[in-house]
Amino acid sequence: MSKKFIPHDIGRFLVLPGRKLYGFMVKSTVKPGVLQKIVSIPAEKGLTILYVSFSAPRKIGEPITGVGFLDFTDSKVTPKQLAEEIGKLDFVEEVEIIKPEIEGFIADTISFPLMVGDNRAILLRDVAIKGLVTNIRKHFGSGVEAFLYHLGFETGLEFGKNHKKLGELLGIKDKLEAFKHISTNMYLCVGYGYMEVLKLKEKPPYAFIRIYHCFECELGKGAKKPYSHLVRGMIAGALTEIFGKKMTAREITCIAKGDAYCTFEVKPESFKI
Repeated sequence: MSKKFIPHDIGRFLVLPGRKLYGFMVKSTVKPGVLQKIVSIPAEKGLTILYVSFSAPRKIGEPITGVGFLDFTDSKVTPKQLAEEIGKLDFVEEVEIIKPEIEGFIADTISFPLMVGDNRAILLRDVAIKGLVTNIRKHFGSGVEAFLYHLGFETGLEFGKNHKKLGELLGIKDKLEAFKHISTNMYLCVGYGYMEVLKLKEKPPYAFIRIYHCFECELGKGAKKPYSHLVRGMIAGALTEIFGKKMTAREITCIAKGDAYCTFEVKPESFKI
């Protein structure tokens, strides 16, 4: 794999014991130079911006909101004074201070619910996913693998519907092209892994997919067999929606058993949905 990746922390909280941390939510219209003017104010006051995140606008012309965490430990400026000065900018519609409940810890307690496009989202860290796909096998044995597959399949169906709509919105008439370019990139940007579509054809329906850093299989490293059931179900479900025929996925290579990456072969079942 030649593609370069850089980890991106989306935690929206900071833990810095002994520091006086405050957060700010700023709602602003979108114009050239807006960000530069906003961040220049704390910079002039000698304040360090430790974190900043922006919510994408739903459409051109809508205001955006940004959340930032700043360190006031050695500052002579108060959070209230900073908020008032930022609020004087003619393009800023609203400024709100996020006060810490515990010194040295600040979290974004304003941005809720989390959204991915038009859909509500939640974040599951690997420690939580481990309980969902790994530790649960200790209690229910291998029988839970079928449940994980069907859970993934139903999830994949919904992903397929959503990605087809995005393709239509973007004017992509070829549903296979929509899967290649939308589904794979969405899979990556939400943290599931890096997906490559090696083969994809409609007649007969068939796909061969490679995934690097599959989140499910990374949790099962040391297994002596292919480990993915949730993800292969997602792939089968998404391609079932794309092809209009029920598909089934089989994992061939797997990082859980020592391979360099995971590969999935997807073929149709006998009946049409």
